[in-house]
Amino acid sequence: MIYLCYGVTKSASTFLYQITEEIFSASGLGFCRLSHDGPLQMSNHYDTIDPSLITRIAESAGERPVVLKTHGALHPGVADMIAAGEVLASASIRDPREIALSMVDHGRRARANGEQAFAEVFDPTEALFALDMQIEIFTRWAGVPQTEVFTYNEICFDTEATIRRLARQIGTSVDPARILAPFRNTRMIGQFNIGRPDRAAEMPAHMQAAFLERYAAFYARMRFDRDPLKAATTSEHPSRTSPTTRPLRWLKQEIADHRRLVRRLMHSRNIGIIRPD
Repeated sequence: MIYLCYGVTKSASTFLYQITEEIFSASGLGFCRLSHDGPLQMSNHYDTIDPSLITRIAESAGERPVVLKTHGALHPGVADMIAAGEVLASASIRDPREIALSMVDHGRRARANGEQAFAEVFDPTEALFALDMQIEIFTRWAGVPQTEVFTYNEICFDTEATIRRLARQIGTSVDPARILAPFRNTRMIGQFNIGRPDRAAEMPAHMQAAFLERYAAFYARMRFDRDPLKAATTSEHPSRTSPTTRPLRWLKQEIADHRRLVRRLMHSRNIGIIRPD
């Protein structure tokens, strides 16, 4: 079985991917890992996925499931495979305002650490061009009726319901508490940022108005707000640390990344290097 996890940037797509692999593991089916980006890679990530790649991965995996992660466009042939039930798929999305704010956060960290990804994003409006493209790509993935669509708020703040939906789609039954157990420490979640709900309120009103106007048709189709009562009872997520605590934070994250890698190696089977044509 091949499961495709597509996600818009900053939509908790990595967490959804990890949960999906965890469901396969807990159900007794296990899952396979690939090593095209090195033997110690944290996910089966591909920039592009086409039918040929899926076929070759499926042949190598045999009966064992493989979960693939991507931010890339939907190939028409892959859309046909999803519609025919030959592969399963999910798509994750987030309020564009919150994606832009998260990209600004990432840009700030990237510049501080001398990294390239998102370093050019200083202001939410500088994320608009990337958002235009990603929303168009998401719309194509979500447009396949068989694709299970999840919002960031569902993934992060109604995670047990998300797990039950994924399990039903896969055709299995799991205990959500068991699936969530490895992620109680948020450092075990890949690419975890701030994890704070309802971040759109942090954006200035005039800027929010510009986003709401630009993506009016998209907002009309999607629902991003949460139940106010549920929002009020959500447990707090870690806040940013001060500069004096960054070395300790870095060390704790390194330890968590190592634990996450070791755990993944123990719970999966390596099927080697399979690259796109």
